Amino acid sequence: MTNQTHQEERIPLVRVRDVKTHFPRSGGVLARTVRYVKAVDGVSFDIHRGETLGLVGESGCGKTTLGRTILRLIPATAGSVSFDGTDVLAAGRKELRAMRRRMQIVFQDPVSSLNPRMTVESIVGEPLKIHGMARGSALRSRVAELLERVGLSPSHMTRYPHEFSGGQKQRVGIARALCLQPSFLVCDEPVSALDVSIQSQILNLLADLREEYGLSYLFIAHNLAVVRHFCDRVAVMYAGKIVEVGSCDDICDCPRHPYTQALLASIPHPDPTDRRDRVPLPGEPADPIDPPAGCAFHPRCARATDECSRSTPVLEHRPQWRGGHYAACFLADEEAASSGIVRP
Repeated sequence: MTNQTHQEERIPLVRVRDVKTHFPRSGGVLARTVRYVKAVDGVSFDIHRGETLGLVGESGCGKTTLGRTILRLIPATAGSVSFDGTDVLAAGRKELRAMRRRMQIVFQDPVSSLNPRMTVESIVGEPLKIHGMARGSALRSRVAELLERVGLSPSHMTRYPHEFSGGQKQRVGIARALCLQPSFLVCDEPVSALDVSIQSQILNLLADLREEYGLSYLFIAHNLAVVRHFCDRVAVMYAGKIVEVGSCDDICDCPRHPYTQALLASIPHPDPTDRRDRVPLPGEPADPIDPPAGCAFHPRCARATDECSRSTPVLEHRPQWRGGHYAACFLADEEAASSGIVRP
């Protein structure tokens, strides 16, 4: 392997730095902007070639908004996103069009993400037409090849979305995302709307495609057990910020942030003889319009101190932790595991 190849492996494919996505909220007689919904509020991380980064957190924490901001489907308020050395947020129309071929998304809802008036051939083949990559018989051959690769039949090309099950619709969505041969996929909770048995099929398909095409994923999910099985690293998001990031083993076996510990403790345990007490997470998620001062999690944290309400902790690594493990908590050096945590 050449030195150039080594250098390319060290350079992240996706580099996100201090990204903010705020949505204006109007009020008053003149409908002026009076507040902002801080959906994403200063997020930074890297995704390397061939790596899968899991992004977890409760509903409303900003996961989907962040994924779409990275792809510039939603305009960012501040920060920078670099894809393979190119600034995504500053790219012009022609440059962005070229990047679109290498960055795609698999949507959460396989029903609403497919046009009910288009056949599968039109849905999967439309990106190929737009980018001028195939026409006529070549396009049909490419669509048939993609459908076979995701576990469908070429005979399905003439069908409409309502003729498929939920799992089959998600396979169509994956085929559409793959048609331009991308390098990076944002998977926005791709299995949350599916039955458990179908979830495993889709996850295995995504894992096979990652190995076959060398794909990098941002895998957005709620289920930490699924994330540990599928991802290389995990980033935990709360109230628009990353509060902890590290390898799957570090996050699941030695969580440093109390919010991460609460997520792990909420995982159902299949052992009926396990009678351990579970302490529910008190309070409500932070208001993205008017977040609390200091650490956004401190109103719900049983270990919070006065410092937590005054100052905002930064995402940092400490010498006694394993490499690559970062947490934004003043009390992160306290014992990580509590008796209520169930390992995924």
